[in-house]
Amino acid sequence: MLGPFLLTRLAGDPRRPLFVFGPYVVRGLVDLVLATVAALPVALVALAVDGMGTSSGTVTFSSLLQAHVPAHARGRVFAAFDVFWQLGRLLSPLVGGLLAAAIGIQAGYYLGGALLLPAAGVGLGSVQAGGSRRSAQVWSCP
Repeated sequence: MLGPFLLTRLAGDPRRPLFVFGPYVVRGLVDLVLATVAALPVALVALAVDGMGTSSGTVTFSSLLQAHVPAHARGRVFAAFDVFWQLGRLLSPLVGGLLAAAIGIQAGYYLGGALLLPAAGVGLGSVQAGGSRRSAQVWSCP
């Protein structure tokens, strides 16, 4: 709950597409910290920050959908979003466990950071390079 509270207090409007990619940055950095540092207090702080980023991401994604999806399609879009969100939450421990068994947990965290940070960069770059007109087109439904 702290993540969404801070997001709405600091950012004001969480519906901006720019905030969609913030949780990617947070999670990528946390993955790199967890891969690098073995100290329990550091890992606990990193995981707390990750929790705030994840909960903020949920608020941002939901707010963005609500702002840009037409009212007549909103129920179906939210239902699909929830199905895929929950499916990801169910499958990610399985995939993470298999990956950790195959390449080791440290390498798995490095790989997570190595994938999430460039993904965030591409997303942030597409929003910033396109300007408000392009981002409005990309983030709205017909």
